[in-house]
Amino acid sequence: MKKNKIIYSFLLVGALLSSCSKDYLNVDPQSTINSEQLGSSSAATMGTLKGIFGSLRSYGITGYAGHEDYGHKSILSVMDLMGNDVIMVNLNWGGFNYNYTGRVMTNSRAHMPWLTYYTQIKNANIIINSIAENTDNSDLKAIRGQALALRGYFHFMLARIYGPTYVGNESALSVPINAAELSNKRNTVAEVYAQVQADLEDAVIALDGYNRGANLEMIDKSVAQGFLADVYLEMGKYEEAAKYANLARANYELLNAAAWQNGFYDIKQNETMWGADLNAELTTFVANFYSHFDNTNVGYAEGGNITIDKRLYDAMSPKDIRKNMYAGPDSVVYTVGNESVKYGPYVSFKFRDLTVGRTAGDYIYLRSAAMYYIEAEALARSGKEEQAKDVLYEITKTRAQDYVRSSKTGADLIDEIILQKRIELWAEGFAWFDLKRLKKGVVRNYTGSNHATYGKFDIPAGDNRFLFMIPQAEVDANPEILPNNPQ
Repeated sequence: MKKNKIIYSFLLVGALLSSCSKDYLNVDPQSTINSEQLGSSSAATMGTLKGIFGSLRSYGITGYAGHEDYGHKSILSVMDLMGNDVIMVNLNWGGFNYNYTGRVMTNSRAHMPWLTYYTQIKNANIIINSIAENTDNSDLKAIRGQALALRGYFHFMLARIYGPTYVGNESALSVPINAAELSNKRNTVAEVYAQVQADLEDAVIALDGYNRGANLEMIDKSVAQGFLADVYLEMGKYEEAAKYANLARANYELLNAAAWQNGFYDIKQNETMWGADLNAELTTFVANFYSHFDNTNVGYAEGGNITIDKRLYDAMSPKDIRKNMYAGPDSVVYTVGNESVKYGPYVSFKFRDLTVGRTAGDYIYLRSAAMYYIEAEALARSGKEEQAKDVLYEITKTRAQDYVRSSKTGADLIDEIILQKRIELWAEGFAWFDLKRLKKGVVRNYTGSNHATYGKFDIPAGDNRFLFMIPQAEVDANPEILPNNPQ
């Protein structure tokens, strides 16, 4: 197998240097690492795992100097800029995703997800390959389980960005697999998803009984189950998706109104399944999620650069607590602390870093709320519509006092579930992937659209623009990865 490909060429020390974990700074780089030590010492192996988590929240890990390159949270955010619901008023970092020019092979935005996830897949493999599958050391077993969950999830993210959807495209080309063997060619969709499913199923088993305590940056069994539920939904395995979504959310309480409206900056809130616990020393504020999505703070969004699509705003009931976190069609004065500022129409107040100094907000990657919509959709598609309505009602009644249990059926029920999912998880990294999975188009150029001029266009379902191209640097280093996705 060729080893010179861009996606696999980064040394472990690259991830090490980008992490602020002191434990990880003591771990040897890959060129001198002792695999026997990793396989027998939970402390050494945990340092490597912490390095991965540190890299996922670090600025510039891909070598790209853009201020939108701040890890996994960045990718979730910019992917939602490619859908219908999140608007960038003035072109800024993330704008090349909003206007779809960033997906081409010569643009660094096509490079960013590729390097983010393949670099960390390589580091996850170091852990997986160093620990015996049948180890009786509970600490090492849990570390290996987390590495498996990460490897599976990262391949899933890559497959959804650079490859077609699963159902109906099983024999089409997706992305290379880096697991037991390293592929220098694109694997098929079916092959990639088989690897993803196997890794996540093994992770669920390995993480059984593991308690991560208060450290929600670590991955426990519920997170692996949540990943697997999303994968099963993508694969059309609806009974399994419903089962695992239900299991994943079982031990999380839904947020009350005050908590939902509190800015989503604190990893300790009830619904957080997985995230990154940041502080003022760890964050790079200008290259940071809140700089880009907190309109009330200092940064690129300052003054109101991120707004909600008016159709989605209008779809919310006046009694929906989520609607209060957006300006309506008129300008509003919004107060944070002692500062009141006038904002334009449809500005978002959903994400606000309310830490001291407003520079240390945490990243929330996955909330248990997402599991309700996966479960409800999967139940509806499994012929269990009454159960689906119960699940949808369970979460929606906590958001809108006037919500009535749905009486819809068939495609109308599915549409209601997806609508509520878009409202709940706005700008959290689900909507664009759902457009692609559900074979829906981008529709922004409608009568009364509040999308910015450079983003006011429509893209039909199945269009080539739903596929990111493999980056130029990868093609140059490894021509065998061709054919590329169409431009």
